[in-house]
Amino acid sequence: MAKKVFSYSFFEAKSLPQHRFWDRWKKDKERYWYNLLSLPLTNRILFPEYYMVFYVSPNIWDNPLSATLKILASNLDKFEVQTVSLDYSLTEPAIWRMIPLWNRDVDVLYPRDVDSLPSKKEMFYVDAFEKSDCVIGTIRSHENHHGIACQMLAGLSSFKPQNIPMNIKGPDFNYYYSHRHKNYGSDQDLMIDFFTKTEDFTGAKFLDYKIDKQSHHQPFPCRSLDDIELTQSLMSQQERVINKIESLAPTSWLGEPCDTRGKYTSFLLSHFLEIDAQIRATPHLVDFYKIDT
Repeated sequence: MAKKVFSYSFFEAKSLPQHRFWDRWKKDKERYWYNLLSLPLTNRILFPEYYMVFYVSPNIWDNPLSATLKILASNLDKFEVQTVSLDYSLTEPAIWRMIPLWNRDVDVLYPRDVDSLPSKKEMFYVDAFEKSDCVIGTIRSHENHHGIACQMLAGLSSFKPQNIPMNIKGPDFNYYYSHRHKNYGSDQDLMIDFFTKTEDFTGAKFLDYKIDKQSHHQPFPCRSLDDIELTQSLMSQQERVINKIESLAPTSWLGEPCDTRGKYTSFLLSHFLEIDAQIRATPHLVDFYKIDT
């Protein structure tokens, strides 16, 4: 059966890049753990039919907070954790979330970041992308998401793996990975180099969506979405979750890093009683995620 997949890379940063002016938690080494519990639970409600795969570095399991992943993997359906034993020095592991692009059973792939939550506009885009005949796409939401370096956002990208020609994506992940450079941001630069350079292809098959703070057009031929084109009916529980995100973990642009610990995570756990019980039985997780007691 063909799968729809949200994929994530999760690794211990060996250095924290300080150029990320948009990231208020850029100096906190635990920042990428903040949403590790809330993100999968949010996705399970907003995208119930979708699989989630986390590609993690071996050093993740040395952190006591990794108990979160074990609890989720044991209790959440369509949730998988794979350990990738590849050396890295900077952000190379962020490329690992592209592994499913060459899996024959993956119909749609959405590589995403672990430090932010989805929004209603993202739900609308996902629905529109899947209904379209486009096979690659991106959402651009921050005011700087334009120009050569941000034509495609690695953590807001979309793919239909079985419909992307081999001459575009390459024969396998190892081939793709071998083309990375050795500097910070290799995941996004690699994606842009592979998927935005063939203009005949992008003009017909690339779907761009500029939202929130972004208004610039793409510098290459592509198709685009406007808000007026997007409609989707949400279930009442999905509406409640979206409303909670907007009130308890507000952001001004999709993909903005956030800290969902505390009230929002506690709200989600009330919908997953077995996970809630196991988290509450683990004192250091209760403390870290600031669970209501």
